[in-house]
Amino acid sequence: MPRVSQKYIENRKKMIVISARQVFARKGYVSASMKDIMSEATISRGGLYAYFQNIDSIFIEVLKYDDSLQANRLINSDLNKPLLPQLFDWIREIVQSSQTTETNLIRARSEFFLAHDVEDVPYLRERHENLSQHIQEFIAAGVKTGEFKGQLDVNSFSGLLISMIDGILLHQHYQYAADTKLIPIMSLMNHMIENTLT
Repeated sequence: MPRVSQKYIENRKKMIVISARQVFARKGYVSASMKDIMSEATISRGGLYAYFQNIDSIFIEVLKYDDSLQANRLINSDLNKPLLPQLFDWIREIVQSSQTTETNLIRARSEFFLAHDVEDVPYLRERHENLSQHIQEFIAAGVKTGEFKGQLDVNSFSGLLISMIDGILLHQHYQYAADTKLIPIMSLMNHMIENTLT
């Protein structure tokens, strides 16, 4: 039997994760099944279970993949250009990505988060701490250049920013209020951020 390379294993696993992401975006976490993912990834039952033991293990990998895409946008900011517009662009991209049905994980995330505790799934805390750390490093870079205020509780700010973005995403997805317009909400949030940071 030929040996499979590590690169092949990584590529195969990534392909499954990308396929699973589409399933979770379409069906949510609660309604998605291993069979749905097998079908989307065109992989056998044994092939899927060789990489993932259950739906939770796949969803956590999908979360990690999705989180890395969002974090990379902030991490790869150009420190030679004004940071505040880059922060606004990062927030706008996150909100806009939630409008794309093929990759929108808002429903799946909310279902998964409500069904699991951080003690059972340590990645839930880790992902929040990682994102918070990236935001804090971004703000610290702005303080260093003099663009942002030096006297700012960056830990509290990052927690508030994450909560505001999460709230907007949930509100938009579930459409709690039919007359809510996204642009005025985003403008107000940007104004609040600007007043806090500068």
